[in-house]
Amino acid sequence: MLPDSVVKTYTLQEGRACPALSLYVSFDAHTLSVLKTQTRLEQVPIVANMRHDQLDKVVTESWLSQDALEPQATPEVAMPHAELAFLFRLAKHLKAAREVVRGKPETFNRPDYNFRLQDVPENGPIGDEKILISVRQRGSALDLIVAEAMILANSTWGQWLASLGVPAIYRSQASLSPGIKVRMGTKSLPHAGIGVPSYAWSTSPLRRYTDLVNQWQLIACVRHGATAALAAPFKPKDAELFGIITGFESAYSAYNTQQASMERFWTLQYLQQHKLTELEATVIKSFPGEAPLARADHLPLVFSVMGSPALERGSRLRVRLGEMDLISLDIRAQYQESLLEKQDTGDSEDEEDISTGTLTIAVNLDDADETSTAPAST
Repeated sequence: MLPDSVVKTYTLQEGRACPALSLYVSFDAHTLSVLKTQTRLEQVPIVANMRHDQLDKVVTESWLSQDALEPQATPEVAMPHAELAFLFRLAKHLKAAREVVRGKPETFNRPDYNFRLQDVPENGPIGDEKILISVRQRGSALDLIVAEAMILANSTWGQWLASLGVPAIYRSQASLSPGIKVRMGTKSLPHAGIGVPSYAWSTSPLRRYTDLVNQWQLIACVRHGATAALAAPFKPKDAELFGIITGFESAYSAYNTQQASMERFWTLQYLQQHKLTELEATVIKSFPGEAPLARADHLPLVFSVMGSPALERGSRLRVRLGEMDLISLDIRAQYQESLLEKQDTGDSEDEEDISTGTLTIAVNLDDADETSTAPAST
């Protein structure tokens, strides 16, 4: 995330005109095929911000699927039915087209969790605040509209940069075969996991540095057209661009590790505060002769299951929780019983995306007064 002073200047905040790099896409009203695209540098007047936590219960699939309705007023903003209904129809069309390329449907079985602390002191949390964990199920109507718009923009801009010979930072995946992971590079290559011919992160320049770099390149394309490769900040085979990718991947991995550790700490606190001793979970990894990994069904928590029989991926079970350590973020889970139904866990998950979140504690035995802790790379 960029400094607050920069974010406040460029964030798309309601009630003012904000500088923006905008993508305009024209569609055939009946077939929804793309007719043309245009990218502009401009000031965009922001009338209102629509937020998921406020509107997911209002802008539902059933409401959007009804015939023409009057705008629905909410305490936050009036919901224009016709415009949102079209965007929802378009989003479903774009997703279906991507799934044809992917060769199988996308699944959104894992929810997003939001954490909120109550009664936080002015100097920041001290670790014993009451924790509230809420769920936002991925794949809601608004979520789909936003996701497909971002994918369309990142794919369209990625192809445009490549067509002008302007280097950018791309994400690609050769196939959906097990073990084939997403890679970052400077070449425009297909992304099998998303189902698009090119994918360049560009829509979140205030949140990710790669997006900011790609927007610098896109601005050169807007201003210089066919000669953009000569005027862009980064030229083909620019060593600095490769260095940015390396640095970003390292920082991104460290950030994800830190974020996972924070969420795991507060989840363990939540278990203690609510005196939860049993959980229902789903097996996400199974190893011959080793304890399987399971994810709690209703909490953002992954753990090893001790004493379980051989279980396949997707098997559901009940576990009894035992000793937990808030320093190492470890928790013991003992197998209780298998549950009849089996859970579809969705697409295969990379090893790097599945972590029990525990930390390794290093103790210097040469000096009893000195100890150090270091997060393990999980």
